[in-house]
Amino acid sequence: MATDESVVRRYYLFRATNAAGFYLPISVLYLLDRGFGLGFVALVQATFSLAMLAAEIPSGYLGDRIGRRASLAVGSLLRAAGMAGYAFVDTPAGFVAMQAVWATGWAFRSGTGDAWLYELLARTCDDDEFARIKGRGSTVLLLTSAVTAIAGGLLYGVAHELPFLLSATLAVSGVSVLYTFPSVRVDDEDADAFTVREAVRMLRVQASRESVRWLVAYVGLFYGLFGLARMVEQPALDALGVPAAGLGVVFAAFKLVSAGAASTAGWFEDRLGARGVLGLLVPVFAVAFVLGALFPVLLVPTFFLYRSVRSVVQPVQNQYLNDRLADVGRATVLSGVSMVLSLSSGLLKLALGGIAERLGPLAFLPRVGAVLVVAASLLWFFTRPVRSGGSTTGVSGGGAAASD
Repeated sequence: MATDESVVRRYYLFRATNAAGFYLPISVLYLLDRGFGLGFVALVQATFSLAMLAAEIPSGYLGDRIGRRASLAVGSLLRAAGMAGYAFVDTPAGFVAMQAVWATGWAFRSGTGDAWLYELLARTCDDDEFARIKGRGSTVLLLTSAVTAIAGGLLYGVAHELPFLLSATLAVSGVSVLYTFPSVRVDDEDADAFTVREAVRMLRVQASRESVRWLVAYVGLFYGLFGLARMVEQPALDALGVPAAGLGVVFAAFKLVSAGAASTAGWFEDRLGARGVLGLLVPVFAVAFVLGALFPVLLVPTFFLYRSVRSVVQPVQNQYLNDRLADVGRATVLSGVSMVLSLSSGLLKLALGGIAERLGPLAFLPRVGAVLVVAASLLWFFTRPVRSGGSTTGVSGGGAAASD
């Protein structure tokens, strides 16, 4: 099937409205400037992960019930509300509440966004192009974030609230872009039959499939590692002598490098397959954290590395999962996967935040990274988390069979 370039271009435009650059380089500084410590920063970031956890399944189910576009529009509006609210609250409870609203908005995008793209391509282009177009969409998102990160760092010096208000404006603009796409819905009869009970059954069936369950467990370890690294990267950069005024430029560089990596996701998926791409995570991060332990300054390229790797892994991982899911319940299952990844990140932050504060970011990250890489290598060896083949499995006739 020929690729509908108009649909693809509009998809890239929608991804640009999800850019996180305005607030990204100053999010921790904003709290520190209001007198909060790193302990509160860890609590706020853990709140984001755990709020996403709570919202993932309901948001995915709504994506299957009310339609992908409507669900994505709700997510954009919630993200805008969380960002705008951040500019006006000044109490610990207020910041935690806004973080929860913001996280809920992201949850509406996580599973539904990938289900929507996969089905949109299946109807207008070719769903085999998912990893390539998803990767290039991530490139657009990251490039937009790079530009807005520089702007956010500069605007923070003008008024601390400006980056958050501009982020809210950008998120709202995505709603109008969404409604330029053709409607993508599963068969009405199937959608009507997809009840909460069927959603729970679908999740249970997919969790019983070894090709799904062990992949999520394996990738979850690295998502936990990514979350811990993002929690400490601003304090680590500060400890390495990067001035606050330079953080916007550093975060823009993060996004530019990640954008370049994201554009290669389709290339890696075509040449290495999901097993080859995901299998490289262990040796790549093992080398990175050994070097970081010996030479702390090398943690800076590690920050670039984990962001780049995540940009490649996410579309490959979701191509693998989408190929094994039916249209009915697709968003619910993908949201379930995002829920597990958010749980991994949130629990590790809560459990290890105190240790990070005692050890300091430069000593903490290589040590925890080494432990998680060893755990991932054992999981890879004993469970084979990425498997070739595997049929599409859904819920029908009151049950479903898992086949791998």
